[in-house]
Amino acid sequence: MKKAILQKIVLSATGVIVALLLFLSPGLKIPVLDGATDSYFREAISKGGISYAACRVINASISIIKESSLHLEPAGVGLSLAVGQALDPIDDMTERLSDVLVTAITSLGVQKLAYEIGISLAPPVFAVFLLLLSVLVWFNSTKLIFLHKTVTRFALLIIIARFFLPLSSIANDFINTNFFAPQIDEVSKQLAIDSKEFDKLKDISLPDGIFGTASFLKEKSGDFKKALAAVANNMGGMIESLLQLTFLYVGILIIQVLLLPLLAFFFLIKIVNALFDIHLPAEVLHHHMNHPNPEREETC
Repeated sequence: MKKAILQKIVLSATGVIVALLLFLSPGLKIPVLDGATDSYFREAISKGGISYAACRVINASISIIKESSLHLEPAGVGLSLAVGQALDPIDDMTERLSDVLVTAITSLGVQKLAYEIGISLAPPVFAVFLLLLSVLVWFNSTKLIFLHKTVTRFALLIIIARFFLPLSSIANDFINTNFFAPQIDEVSKQLAIDSKEFDKLKDISLPDGIFGTASFLKEKSGDFKKALAAVANNMGGMIESLLQLTFLYVGILIIQVLLLPLLAFFFLIKIVNALFDIHLPAEVLHHHMNHPNPEREETC
């Protein structure tokens, strides 16, 4: 008897002390786990932002070129050379890639926000459950025992919810580091090399009303043709790089937005079934397997 009471005293006191520590430690972080999670979100959002900025620079350069024209007016004869019409495919690809990047960055931002909310709310909520358990441990009523089990299950769910997102982020980081990041870096470097020719096109411009010798005009026209030819030669490589980046970021989105959440839902359902002793998905499947067509059974 004394041993049972001593156990209850130890459990109740431990629960109260831990609950008070949790109340006094808002935003408590786990050094290794949360440190890796913070690093993952920071680097992933930063790399996504860099890729998005590079796309916007290319898009802005194309817009400037497409909206500009080279005006040469030798001896009163006007000549207007419109440029950039051949850059429509690259313009479209940068727009598509920008949309994918915005979606990816938004997804990371929402996950980071949910993670930070979990850090802030999990300790006090778990502390409340611990205080309830510290009180309920003293009662042996059947109804209170059921309440005790229910509170214990919800406390376990809080722990699962607190640790799930950091663990999934570490899994994401492992996949990104070993598969996506090397390919994204390589394609981004190649895209930066190919897009340098846009600067040459932007620099070759003449104000209206310039009068010069035929040799000056010929030199400028020759530089313009060379720059435009260089862009045309690199167009295939740029489109290929933009396509590869789009595919890679779509793959990241599929893993972050679809695959991991679905796996999380599956495992959470399994955990909830184990904690609350229910089998909701299995019951639904069992019902449909036993009664595939009720109307047909009635007619028979």
